[in-house]
Amino acid sequence: MRSLSRLERICVLALVLLAWAVRWTALMEIPPGWRDDDLIELYTFSGKVAEEGPELYFNGASGHEPLYHTLRAPLVALGGINQASARVMSAGAGTLAVLLTWAVGRRMLGRLPALLAGTMVALSFWGLMYSRFAVRHMGAVPWMLLAIYWGWRILRDPTPSRRAFVGMAAGIAVGTAGSLLTYYAGRVMPVLLVALYPLAAPHKRRWQAYFAGVAIGLLITLPMFWAATHIPGGDARVGEVAVPIRAFKDGDVRPLLQTAWTTLGMAHARGDPEWLYNTRERPVFGPSGAVLFYLSVALNLLRRRRPEARVLLLWLAAGVGPALISLPPSSYGHTILALPAVYLLLATPVTGLVDRVGAGSGRVTGRRAQAAAIALSVAITGILAVRDLPDYFVDWPEHSMVRFLYRADYRALADTVCDVATVTDIAVGSMLFGPWDKVAVQTDCPRESLHARWVDPSRALVFADGVATKLYLQDEGSRHPEIERLLADSPGTAAPPGMLGYRVEPTTPSARSSSRDVDGVPAADQPFGDALALIAVEMLPPSDAARVIRIATWWRVEARLPLPPEELLPYPPAPGVYNGPRLKVFAHLWDGGALIAIDDGLWVDPYSVEPGDVILQYHRFDLPDPAGDRGLTLEMGLYDPKTEIRWTTPAGRTHLVLPLTP
Repeated sequence: MRSLSRLERICVLALVLLAWAVRWTALMEIPPGWRDDDLIELYTFSGKVAEEGPELYFNGASGHEPLYHTLRAPLVALGGINQASARVMSAGAGTLAVLLTWAVGRRMLGRLPALLAGTMVALSFWGLMYSRFAVRHMGAVPWMLLAIYWGWRILRDPTPSRRAFVGMAAGIAVGTAGSLLTYYAGRVMPVLLVALYPLAAPHKRRWQAYFAGVAIGLLITLPMFWAATHIPGGDARVGEVAVPIRAFKDGDVRPLLQTAWTTLGMAHARGDPEWLYNTRERPVFGPSGAVLFYLSVALNLLRRRRPEARVLLLWLAAGVGPALISLPPSSYGHTILALPAVYLLLATPVTGLVDRVGAGSGRVTGRRAQAAAIALSVAITGILAVRDLPDYFVDWPEHSMVRFLYRADYRALADTVCDVATVTDIAVGSMLFGPWDKVAVQTDCPRESLHARWVDPSRALVFADGVATKLYLQDEGSRHPEIERLLADSPGTAAPPGMLGYRVEPTTPSARSSSRDVDGVPAADQPFGDALALIAVEMLPPSDAARVIRIATWWRVEARLPLPPEELLPYPPAPGVYNGPRLKVFAHLWDGGALIAIDDGLWVDPYSVEPGDVILQYHRFDLPDPAGDRGLTLEMGLYDPKTEIRWTTPAGRTHLVLPLTP
């Protein structure tokens, strides 16, 4: 292999700058916000390492390998959690993957095909997607390429020295270990490297150093695998995605065949089905690109006597393999290790033209072949760039489902309110599926004077300090009918894209409400935990359903709620770790002495409310039979669902019973 010429050095530098430029361009804006996995991995993995030190294995979120999160921890420790510290690791890994794709391609295919393959990885939708968000998938690719690069060299270099053998074996070990310690798809690496050995047509007596590197890489990862296998459910992700395999074991082969068939068509028919990673099941290639790709695969099959052709085909099969047996089919994440192989294969037709240049078939013919190779490279790059760049930078981030999944509306809200110092108390709608909507806004707007109350508008509202409050709701989503009526009478306020703004006046109980318990004591004088007082309850007018009773309740926050410290835990949580709410209202409807319905829940984030706030919450009771006439009463109180311990009033009571007036 000849050393790099000055022109080639310039081309490689331009390639790296191109890769970094397209990964850094609008990196803070695309993807358009925070997804759950971004925040979970930042706060509960990288953030935990920054505060407490490294771990062998993270058993939350169905199991995570530690390397990517550990390497990102210093960025989090130095710069805090923000878009830059979150995404720069993936952008750097993606840029390094481009450079290493070129390095592997230069060894296997030659200079021009290597530059073409690197350029395609740099500009591809697939490569850009995984290089620009805060999860770990792309982090495995440079390690894999490092192992393959040194594996190819140790088997194919003509006369390496003993010292060179040691260095190459170390490169294989580091690359193998890095892949395994970053992402679970990296578990194909040992299999790939073992199968690659005979296909690479190695020089004699090279196997000792080669397999020593593989073995050392595996030994490095043994502590992680020991930790993963000794935690019940710690490696749950493999089981979660391997649904087709479980069905096959149960005698049903159809899910496995359907998954494999769909995945095999990801190049031309149906790509990744998840909006988090793709748009409209967009395949990897358009029609022209798919034709070129399949022609390249066929060319390599015809040239299978060449070691590079055999290795690339094996690499493609191993990289795609995980998606053949797991869900979702055609997953770009599960097949991430195939990314360089796909574009190296697509560059192989250029290799044939370059071979003609060096075959000594005449100066004119050689020049024509060289010109044809360059023209073909430009054409392939153009076909890919014209489709992939607009799809990633324009189409994908503007789709409503992508903006919803990445919380673009909450990012816009943070941008809107953060710089306005006079905005201090607001209420924000959320489905409250965990704390991550709140965490997303707090991350983008860490201003301490901003106090956002988080509510589920399908059941509740909060009035900051009991007065008119600015309320921001997503423009899509369900709201309680009574809340819809209240919003219809409320003036609108300016709101960021994807959200609606209101200035909502607090509602007060009517004369039909009950504010005293059955003993005649005002409920407001009996706060639970000396912090949260029930003000009144009121039965709403009957709905169309005869067996449904709807009740409105008003609560006032008297003091800081005596809650345990709020914990940010991964989802799913580690086995045996509780990850639910720490406060609920229990609402039991009684007809005389008979308990006829239960509707427990607190549809407000209790960690977000402040003293003086008033909570309006609606309960719905579905009755098995129409209510009798013995007198309805409502038994209410508060409890911690984790401990099942009820909060008490100053008198030691665990609940209040209030009469209901139809």
